[in-house]
Amino acid sequence: MTESTGTLAVIYQDSDIVVVDKPPAMLTHSNSFDRTSPTVLAVMGSRMGQSVKTVHRLDRMTTGVMVLALTKEAAGNLSEQFRLRSVEKRYIAIVRGHLDEQGRIESQMSDARSPEDRLAITDYRCIAHGKVSKQLGRYGEGWFSLAELQLLTGRSHQARRHLHRINHPIIGDRKHGDKAYNLWAEQKIGERHLYLRAREIRFTHPVTGKRLGVTVGLPNQWLRLFELVKIKPPGRLVQLPSIYEAADLA
Repeated sequence: MTESTGTLAVIYQDSDIVVVDKPPAMLTHSNSFDRTSPTVLAVMGSRMGQSVKTVHRLDRMTTGVMVLALTKEAAGNLSEQFRLRSVEKRYIAIVRGHLDEQGRIESQMSDARSPEDRLAITDYRCIAHGKVSKQLGRYGEGWFSLAELQLLTGRSHQARRHLHRINHPIIGDRKHGDKAYNLWAEQKIGERHLYLRAREIRFTHPVTGKRLGVTVGLPNQWLRLFELVKIKPPGRLVQLPSIYEAADLA
């Protein structure tokens, strides 16, 4: 089974920042385990003919909106915004089971960047439920939920680990997920895909000082899985990418 891939699309660009839609199977930057695969930094640096700087990251298989800096000053400003948690990030995920309407997940969590446990907080809201009339693993039917997630902290694999913690793992998560659900989705879609997407981000432009919001639409894999599990997503989730002046996320 192959992993899904895609093109790194630019949503917005000026002289200080560039905002992209990261495809699956692309690293943010190279690491000690893989120094040869395409990365967001390498692809954008080559495309723009200049140094590009990361101020946050997405896991390799996670897709969605990323902000990159084009100057040292912009990188410092944006990095400080992330450190102070003034950048707001909203994700969507397709998970196993039927989620409650909304809730908060809190736990102590360590990661590669900090071996000491630190507080991790994820708010979630269920947008829709779906199901298939097929036994998946030990379950008589396959139950699914479309969830919106707001990460109030930025721990490594936080969304994936938190949803696994409440027994609603993300479909396509090979480390924390449900093997039967993952295999069914891979066979139906025809490729491996992690159904976790950075859908929206809001931040303050490092030079103009304007509060900006950026959203991205949905890849075809999501739309095909929605049809299979009979989930009808809200229209706002399938709209074209957009960038706008923003207030804080509600």
